[in-house]
Amino acid sequence: MEPSVTFLLTEEAMVGRCGGEMPEAMLLSHLHRRLLFLISFLLIIPQVAPAIAEELAFHGCQWTESCQSKWLGGCGAGFVVADQSENCNGLCGESSYPPCLPFYTHFHCCKPERPRVTSKCSRCNNKLDFGDEYVCCTDCSDPYLMDKSSKFGFCKTGAELAIQLKPQEIFKWVAGPWMKCSSPCDGGIRYRDVGCYGSITDSSIKHYPVDDSRCPGQEMPARQEVCNLQSCIDLSASDSNEKSSGMSGWLVAFLVLVVLVAIGAVGFAGYVYYKRRSSAPSGFVYIMLEGYS
Repeated sequence: MEPSVTFLLTEEAMVGRCGGEMPEAMLLSHLHRRLLFLISFLLIIPQVAPAIAEELAFHGCQWTESCQSKWLGGCGAGFVVADQSENCNGLCGESSYPPCLPFYTHFHCCKPERPRVTSKCSRCNNKLDFGDEYVCCTDCSDPYLMDKSSKFGFCKTGAELAIQLKPQEIFKWVAGPWMKCSSPCDGGIRYRDVGCYGSITDSSIKHYPVDDSRCPGQEMPARQEVCNLQSCIDLSASDSNEKSSGMSGWLVAFLVLVVLVAIGAVGFAGYVYYKRRSSAPSGFVYIMLEGYS
């Protein structure tokens, strides 16, 4: 950084001395110096890269300890730049390096990885839904994916990237009881509630209503049907016949009961008369009159 500053100051001073114009030979000399400086800087980069790679030999995400050029700096192979800041967004600790010069910054470097299987994504609000599975960070922070097909990504907080398979959902139609028919005869209509419900393999969670499009349409039960197709005239005639037959049946039963009671009463009276005849004393009674004695 210092040679370039010295070179620019020297160039400005010489331009001022020449009244705003530089000789062609001097301009070529300055361009030659700039080219040499650029070549020397490019030769230094391979020596700095191993130090950067050694500094970033970690898991997850981390801020670079040293300041790097905003245009030529970076995170090294196998890492991606998630963010950059001159003070690490307030997270930089004590460093042996001086504060960043203008156009220099710290890089927030993250190492992408494949998610590991977990069962904790369901409790996180910050998760990505891929239909059959969730992708989250183990600390429930926001996950960042570089490739949605392979779920290759990272968590800025340094937590592990995780994936959880959703419990298998089963959708089926559920029909309620039939309501009362709209007419007692000559044909009516009755209705019932039919809805699509989902359930999962977790028995602790009851079935829940979902949109009807989730259930197969060809298996949907009928929501209404005709009822009471019998003619009202035939129904009246059958009711009267049932009433008359019911009255005659009661009458016959009553007469039979009266006859049985009468027979029982006659039998009981005969039994009492027989008992009296059989228990009375038999013989002759002599009555003596005093007047004739």
